Amino acid sequence: MEKIHEISIQNQASFPIETIKDCEIIYSDSAKVRVLLNATLMNRYADEKTYVEFKDGLKVQFFDVNGKKESELNADYAIVDDENDFMLAENNVIVRNIEGDILETEKLNWNQQKEEIFTDEFVKITTENEVIFGEGLVSNQNFSRYTIRKIKGTITINQPDE
Repeated sequence: MEKIHEISIQNQASFPIETIKDCEIIYSDSAKVRVLLNATLMNRYADEKTYVEFKDGLKVQFFDVNGKKESELNADYAIVDDENDFMLAENNVIVRNIEGDILETEKLNWNQQKEEIFTDEFVKITTENEVIFGEGLVSNQNFSRYTIRKIKGTITINQPDE
């Protein structure tokens, strides 16, 4: 019986303690929605640390204090560290801001407490007038102010004369 109990405890960590299909999670501050997260499948695990995994991807919308949508993050996979309010989004990560700028990368971290997104991976940013490539990025979560590290190149699209 002791051996069965030991195996049972070891295997318990590999199974979710909670599974939610078609979930919507609202993060608010002072009764105002700041973040809206949607996913088709959410699994919560309780091992040495508790974490939430979104194996089938997710969509995260960020709002300002007045409830106006500022940006949106989509990814094919994500994992959230509950204790540290930290998310790692992976695979086909796309962020769009209200200006229409688009960030594309394969890995992106979101620090919920600092309201910051960042990566050390290759990034491609497409704006109305240019395409920028780099290795690494730090930005506010609404992707309105960002710093690109190791810029590889810029392609400027010329506007026709009026």
